[in-house]
Amino acid sequence: MWKILVTDEMRLGEVKHPEVRLDYRPGMAREEILEVIGRYDALITRSRTRVDAELLEAGVNLRVVGRGGVGVDNVDLEAASRRGILVVNVPEANTRSAAELAWALLLAVARGLVESDRKIREGQWDRKYLGLELDRKTIGIVGLGRIGGQVAKFAKGFDMRVLAYDPYIPRSRAQTLGVELYDDLADMLRQCHFLTVHTPLTEETRGMIG
Repeated sequence: MWKILVTDEMRLGEVKHPEVRLDYRPGMAREEILEVIGRYDALITRSRTRVDAELLEAGVNLRVVGRGGVGVDNVDLEAASRRGILVVNVPEANTRSAAELAWALLLAVARGLVESDRKIREGQWDRKYLGLELDRKTIGIVGLGRIGGQVAKFAKGFDMRVLAYDPYIPRSRAQTLGVELYDDLADMLRQCHFLTVHTPLTEETRGMIG
């Protein structure tokens, strides 16, 4: 039977399995983790628990460390490799949530929700203030990775023209998503009504976007 320890708060989903004993103990102090980790075959964390060489050494039976999120920056990968411990994460975990948040903000800007809220709170009812419809507008996406790709799919649902700038992806991905891929960021920006950014910016691109 596999013994699994979960030390950070997360949604576990279906956890019943005859070959697994799962201990869900979010918020455990480090001293307590070091004391009990030797009893477990697997450790699941988020970002709070620091899985360093000391903890891995204490986990004499550890075979797997799972990170319930995208990055593994809180795990000492070199120390885990030396001990033959597999480190896994879930790179798709926040994709949908991040894309939905981007769209919530975009819709709020397009429909002028903040300004409308202000007017209502001030006792004004302006029936002419309708904001901007997205139909046939152009959106530019900087970074067409997992999140950018999901944003592009949402944009298609609004019948928008979708442009993207990402020098690191193959054109085949843009074609699959039905996106027009640009080699020149400035050229793309000149055509956009809306812009979303889903990649780290260089000094040059930050200056272009403003």
